[in-house]
Amino acid sequence: MIIFKNLILKISSLRFAISLIIFIAITSGIGTFIPQGSNNKFYIDNFNRAPIFGFLDGEKVLKLQLDHIYTSFWFLFTLILLCISLAACSFRRQIPSLKASLKWIEYKSEKKFSKLQLTTSHPINQNGEHISKVDLLLKKKGWKTYKFNSHISARKGLIGKIGPLVVHIGLIVLLIGSAYGSFTSQSKEQYLLPGETLDLVNESTNSKANVKLIDFSIERESDGVPKQFISKLNFSSEDLNLNEIKTTKVNHPIRFKGLTIYQADWAISNVVLEIDNLLYQLQLKEIPEIGNQVWGVLVELGSETKKNFLLTIDNENGPLKISNIENFSGNNLYINDNPLEVNSSKVSLKKIIPSSGLIIKNDPSIPFIYFSFILIIFGTIISLIPTNQLWILVNKESQKLSIGGLSNKNLVGFKKEFSKLSDEIKNF
Repeated sequence: MIIFKNLILKISSLRFAISLIIFIAITSGIGTFIPQGSNNKFYIDNFNRAPIFGFLDGEKVLKLQLDHIYTSFWFLFTLILLCISLAACSFRRQIPSLKASLKWIEYKSEKKFSKLQLTTSHPINQNGEHISKVDLLLKKKGWKTYKFNSHISARKGLIGKIGPLVVHIGLIVLLIGSAYGSFTSQSKEQYLLPGETLDLVNESTNSKANVKLIDFSIERESDGVPKQFISKLNFSSEDLNLNEIKTTKVNHPIRFKGLTIYQADWAISNVVLEIDNLLYQLQLKEIPEIGNQVWGVLVELGSETKKNFLLTIDNENGPLKISNIENFSGNNLYINDNPLEVNSSKVSLKKIIPSSGLIIKNDPSIPFIYFSFILIIFGTIISLIPTNQLWILVNKESQKLSIGGLSNKNLVGFKKEFSKLSDEIKNF
């Protein structure tokens, strides 16, 4: 029993909870630069050549479950342990403190007033109804009072005592919601061309709709670096009698019927070429061996003897580079520019078709997480409210009225209020 009690004391301590939070923060940070959810070959190929911190190779990454940190057993165990710590702290400290604050404390002798933060006394008329007058004054000023024959207990701002408990509940809901979302959330990355349609199905709400990419544009800095990606989407559903247009940008997702749609990436999917008076729409693929965000396709050109040429592009405005694969020499071709003769074939660039990279995510834990944030914010705000207490004692033998006060926060502000109340009571 003693061992169990000591264990509860350690688990419910602030130091233990902070240690867990620091551990969760560090491991979450590791999960941001180690790609999550890839296949085993990816980690072995990448981290065996360049181990993390010099010693974490691909095998260790897989063994320590660093490839899926947020669903690993040790990460979930840490979340559960933090929930237990917060709950134990609430039951051991916050709830007893709240219960104690609900009880009225009586100060029946002048000796007890000397222990208070603020004290003062005034001479009184023995025949005056001082207790009733003080009680009425305090109630008008928003104090909750408990009146006795010769003394009064008063308090204000008791709601501030609830704040820490609400914050603990919010953190517990956040941890549970995050763990729930790690197992239930689903996401899919999809590239859409302008005019292309995608079916949306939310299994949790059993709702169906279609999303159509109306337009996709890229805002660039003066030096050509992409600044923002913008997709204009049309959502329609016959079942829901819905037809509306919404716009998504990077860091500005769309919420739709329980789904979240993020603007994540972009690509150049197709180019339209006119080759020897015939139109061709060619599908491009990313070529990381050449560079970052470079797309291309291999084509045969030549009216008599055909040769392979590599077409590459890295910008939605062009140019398209046509390279000879033998020596990789080539020429640039611009939209609607004069035709370029390549191996006796006339080639002109008619259109560059970029595609929008969207991530469609279904996360049932989002309402829990939003609710937890509301609780945490609300609890933090009301925690700032000071709890003030007053005691007034009338001693008819010494013909003296004593006033004492306590405040758990903002003693300077309470001192001003205490002084003002004292003057008003003195003037009775």
